[in-house]
Amino acid sequence: MNAADVGQDLRRRLHLALHIAGRTLQFLGKDGFDGAEVPDGNFAAEKPLAETAMLLYVAARHAPDAVTTALLRDLVPYARSQQMRWDVVRYPSVCLQLATPHILLSALGHPDPDFDDLLARSWSASARAGHEVVPYRELEVLWLHALWRSEEPGPACEEIARKTALGNPIDLLSGTRDDAYAHTHAPIYATNFGDWQVSLPRPCDEFLDETGSVLARALVVEDYDLAAEALMAWPLLSSSWSPGAAFGFRVVASLEDKVGFLPAGRSGPGQIQRLKGHDKTRCALASAYHTAYVMGMLCAVSLKDGMASPFDIAGAAYPMDLVEMLHVAIPRTGAHWEDVFQSLDAHEQMALAPFLLDVALIRSSRSGDAAQMVQLLQTAMKHGMANTALCSQSAEYLSRLGAMVDRRHVVSRLSRP
Repeated sequence: MNAADVGQDLRRRLHLALHIAGRTLQFLGKDGFDGAEVPDGNFAAEKPLAETAMLLYVAARHAPDAVTTALLRDLVPYARSQQMRWDVVRYPSVCLQLATPHILLSALGHPDPDFDDLLARSWSASARAGHEVVPYRELEVLWLHALWRSEEPGPACEEIARKTALGNPIDLLSGTRDDAYAHTHAPIYATNFGDWQVSLPRPCDEFLDETGSVLARALVVEDYDLAAEALMAWPLLSSSWSPGAAFGFRVVASLEDKVGFLPAGRSGPGQIQRLKGHDKTRCALASAYHTAYVMGMLCAVSLKDGMASPFDIAGAAYPMDLVEMLHVAIPRTGAHWEDVFQSLDAHEQMALAPFLLDVALIRSSRSGDAAQMVQLLQTAMKHGMANTALCSQSAEYLSRLGAMVDRRHVVSRLSRP
């Protein structure tokens, strides 16, 4: 696609998310959702309202149009309802997070001095610091405070960023989803969705190298919410799309085209099929709106000036026999990325050898196949692909595993009569 077609496609996908946002406000904006069978279970209205505000905040900055303007007006009464005011007054330790829709509306030119006064009173309360948060959530609070006060984040942002995944590698082999979630959210808050230029505590390439592995793992387990969040790192940090990132974008975009929206995972909750009317609509929105929003945000930030097409998979061409060897080493599970990879031309596939290496290492680690991990690392070294965080962590893991096995042999020998 040429640049005009890419921009049009990204805006079309963003408009799909905005359409879902309109329905989400209508069905979830007042009371949230009560249902144990959706991924997030029960949630109050504050959750979809905050996320709707974030989607509109990004859309208004990168692709403003009449649809976004209308939705901002629709959001105002929900964002500043009596319930929202009551929550801000009652819970000073999380008042900024609760006021997220208000703060983002104000940043977009829709202020409310009365709400500001209530928020200021809660922010000055003695209990304000009573809720401990992990470092990336500290960044979120700093981000919201800076927007609320129309200030630059200053050195505090860099200080907190050093404690997050922006400054420290995460466990790419055995880390939790929460670790990956923290990794993807740190650059969102530190850069104000790509608008602030910040000095990262370590080289950007190091962070994006790890993000590529987070993306690979998300595609393997079909966690498309996390995959789309990971993909945002490239435009947030104004970096060129890696071949793996462009492939990841191709995967989520083609799945969105296939399903009609980007689903959170492979299957939806069975409860939806048993409901009718408004109850069915509410449950469907509760299950789907968040990942659809993330896709919309990804498309919006991908419209940043200077960003190339996220659909173009271009990079160093590795030998096709290497690509085929890595591909064969990965068991087929029916994940959507497998079909998309098969549809690529040879040059695109040859650029994706590092992505296939990541997937093969992750799958080998998950299955406990240490012997295959050794073979994969040897292959990576032979082809100049071993200079990655995932390869380094894999080698460290195998070293620890070898030390444990050696000790067991020693103990076994010493215990013999």
